[in-house]
Amino acid sequence: RLEHLGIEIVPGSLHEEEYCYIPMGGLLPDLSQRLIAVGGAASTVHPSTGYQVCRMLASTSTLAAAISAELRRPDFEPDAAAAAAYAALWPRYFRFQRDFQVFGGEFLSLQPVDNLRGFFDAFFRLETQVWGGFLAGWPGLPGNENHEVWYRRLLFGLGIFVRFPPQVALALMSYAVAFSLEYGGNLLRSFLTPLFEAEEEAPPDFRAQRASSRSVYVEGDVHAKAEITQMVRAAAQRAAPPTE
Repeated sequence: RLEHLGIEIVPGSLHEEEYCYIPMGGLLPDLSQRLIAVGGAASTVHPSTGYQVCRMLASTSTLAAAISAELRRPDFEPDAAAAAAYAALWPRYFRFQRDFQVFGGEFLSLQPVDNLRGFFDAFFRLETQVWGGFLAGWPGLPGNENHEVWYRRLLFGLGIFVRFPPQVALALMSYAVAFSLEYGGNLLRSFLTPLFEAEEEAPPDFRAQRASSRSVYVEGDVHAKAEITQMVRAAAQRAAPPTE
């Protein structure tokens, strides 16, 4: 980049090269775990841009509200509280939006510099609220209304696609096929949601689900324990020496 800009480094003036690692994309945290992840651990880093601070701050109010509501319950259960927090942080409609962002980040990471220039030239010719909303990409942040529902993402995709240079458009179509072969219908589902699911599912009963799994964890399989107890007693009786 320095060479492209015509900047020359004077020999002997370079003291240190800084290594910067920003994990982008990847999987969401295990939404069934009891430990509530926050910030980067909760995958709030934007999969395409690496932006994280504003997204993390925006997520904290959602998490705090969900946890606070659970703490006020007379039948408070930590497992159910964790499940409620993750349900608030990563509802299904927002996971669809993230799938779209993941595709964008994976595509950009594979492109040569000429394609990147063509991509960003088209990207920043969109309306400010549209490209700004994609860079933010989190509920409640400015411009996110242009991306939070499937048909908005479809309009965004078409709007930028028609502005691409031919080689970028071809590369995008080619990678869309490769991405779909590797990850299934995640990409299509993100902007053609009605073709995959007619309506949003009702939220699962986290408390009942967690209570069931927790009781097995704490108490174990009661029926199995009773059966084993009977078998042990029967074996002990058979092994007992005869008495006069």
